[in-house]
Amino acid sequence: QEEREAQAKADKIKLALEKLKEAKVKKLVVKVHMNDNSTKSLMVDERQVTRDVLDNLFEKTHCDCNVNWCLYEMYPELQIERFFEDHENVVEVLSDWTRDTENKLLFLEKREKYDLFKNPQNFYLPNKGKNESKEMNDKNKEALLEESFCGPSVIVPEIEGALYLKEDGKKSWKRRYFLLRASGIYYVPKGKTKTSRDLACFIQFENMNIYYGSQHKVKYKAPTDYCFVLKHPQIQKESQYIKYLCCDDRATLHQWVTGIRIAKYGKTLYDNYKCAVKKAGLSFRWANQGTVEPAAPAGSLSAGAVQANGQIPQAARPSSVEFPETQKKVDTSEVQSNNISGPGLAESVMRPQKYQSKRTSLQPPPPPERRSSAVSVSPLLPSKVKRDSGIYLTDPDSFPAPPPLLKIDFPPPPSDFCEPPPDFVPPPPPASSSSNGDLPLPPPPPPPPLSNKPAPPTKKPVPLPSKRLESTGEAGEPRSAGPSATGSGGRQADFMSDLMKALEKKRGSSS
Repeated sequence: QEEREAQAKADKIKLALEKLKEAKVKKLVVKVHMNDNSTKSLMVDERQVTRDVLDNLFEKTHCDCNVNWCLYEMYPELQIERFFEDHENVVEVLSDWTRDTENKLLFLEKREKYDLFKNPQNFYLPNKGKNESKEMNDKNKEALLEESFCGPSVIVPEIEGALYLKEDGKKSWKRRYFLLRASGIYYVPKGKTKTSRDLACFIQFENMNIYYGSQHKVKYKAPTDYCFVLKHPQIQKESQYIKYLCCDDRATLHQWVTGIRIAKYGKTLYDNYKCAVKKAGLSFRWANQGTVEPAAPAGSLSAGAVQANGQIPQAARPSSVEFPETQKKVDTSEVQSNNISGPGLAESVMRPQKYQSKRTSLQPPPPPERRSSAVSVSPLLPSKVKRDSGIYLTDPDSFPAPPPLLKIDFPPPPSDFCEPPPDFVPPPPPASSSSNGDLPLPPPPPPPPLSNKPAPPTKKPVPLPSKRLESTGEAGEPRSAGPSATGSGGRQADFMSDLMKALEKKRGSSS
C-alpha cells in the first residue's frame, strides 16, 4: 500500500508539472483570411510550426491538401509579402508584430513555394535552353535534387546578374551587378572584376527574411514591379536597414528569391517538401477511396463497345475488370445453394470463362442473363449484336458450353419459384371460404324482387283521383275501381254540358 501511495503521489506530481508547462506555453489566437474573404480563427501555441497550422486549416476547410498551400504574410504598410516556410514557428513570427498592426495572414496556393523541387533544372541549369529544361525526365530531376541537397553540403545555384538597388532614404535606383553565394549576396564595385577578391558583401542571410514587393513601382518609383525586399523580422516600419532590389522580369525575380531561400534554409527546404508530398498523397488516397470504385465500371464500359453489355454488367457484375474472380464466387455460391454436383459445375463455369476472356466485350452478358430468370428479353440484344459483329468462328465454340448450364440451371429456378406459390396458395382458400359465406346472402335478395313486383301497384296512384271524385260529392264503389273511374268521367261530361246549356239560356233570356 505504501508503494501504491508513493506511486500515486509521483503520478500526481508529474501531472502537475505537465500542467505547469502547458500553462507556461505561449498561445495566440490567429485569424487567417481565405480566398473567399472569409476568416478562420485558430489557437496556435509556440510548439506548433507552419506545417501544423496548415494541417489544422486542411481539416477546417476540407481542401485538396496539395503542396502549393501556404501561410502567406502581408505587410500593408511596407507593401511586402512572403509565404511562411513549413518549419517556421508561427508564434515567434507573429510576436514580432505590433499591437496596432494591419498585417494579415492568408491561406493561399502559391506555386512558387515548391516550384524548385518540381522543376529544379530551371534554377540549377540556368544556362540551358528552355526546351532542354522542359524535357528533363523525373529520374534526372531526382538525381539533380539529390546531388544538390543530399550531399555533404547544399549546393546553392549560381545566380548573378544586374539588379536595381534602391538608395537609402531616396527614391532613386542604381544598377549594380550582384552575385549569390551561400553566405549572402555580393556585388561588384565600380572598376572591379567578378573575382572573389574584388567582390563586396551586400548582405548576409542571418536574421534576415526575404519578401516580395508589391506595387513598388508606384510607391518607390522602381524601374519595374518585380521587386524583392530583405529585412530583419523585427523591423515593422520604414527603416534604412531594409534593402530593396528590383529585377527586369518575373523569371529572374523568382530565381533570386528561390536561390536566397536555398542559401538560407538549405536541406530543410527539401525535407519540408518531402513531408508535404507525403501528407498530400495520404489525403489524396483517403479522399479518393470512394471515387476509385466507380472508375472501374467506366473503364469496362469503354472496353465493351455494346451499350447493352455496358448496362447489364453494372447491375449484375463487373465484366471487364474483375470478371473471372467474381464469376467464380457467384458460381460456387449458386452450386452450394442448389445442392448440385460441384466439380461438374466448376468445369462448366470455367469453360465459358475461357471463351469470354477471348471476347470480353461480346460474350460476358449471355451467361448472367440466362441464369437470372427475371431477365428474359435483354439477352436477345447482345445476341443480335454478335451477329452484326460478324464473328462466327469463336461464337459456335463458346455457345456449346452455356447450354449445359441452361439445362442444369433451369431446374433450380422452378424449384425456387414453386416454393413461393404454396405461400400464396394457403391465403386464397380462406378468402374463397369467406366469399362462399357471403354467397348465401345474395339468394335471399332475389325473392324480395318477386314480392316487390306486386308492390308497385299497391302504391295505387289511382286512388288519388278517386278522392277528387269524393270531393265532388259522388261516392265511388271500392270494389271496381276501373269502371267507377270511367263512370265518373261520363257524369262529369254531362254535368258540364248541362251547365253550358243553362248559361246559354240565361244569355238568351237576358238578351
